[in-house]
Amino acid sequence: MAFDIFWMNVAAVFAIVNVALVFLLLGLYYQSWRRLRSTFTISLMIFAVFFLVQNLVIIVFWYALYGLVPAAEDIVLAAAPYLVVINLLQSVGLGNLVRVTWS
Repeated sequence: MAFDIFWMNVAAVFAIVNVALVFLLLGLYYQSWRRLRSTFTISLMIFAVFFLVQNLVIIVFWYALYGLVPAAEDIVLAAAPYLVVINLLQSVGLGNLVRVTWS
């Protein structure tokens, strides 16, 4: 059981990393928008906001579902390793996006 909770926490850590990366992207996009006033940059900011909402929902829903719905505990624990992979890949993608945007 503790091993499954470990994976749930690892998934949450990657989701928190994703939130930090998205905030960084939003800051970079905002700086770009202030200089260029481009609708493309506004679109990038909206895209980043959707990523932000998605990751915040994952964090809140993950722990709320695990803590408030005892019947869903087995489902949450079974899904945890898959969510780790998804959040890890998203972190890699967002990290590369930050790297490219920062340049």
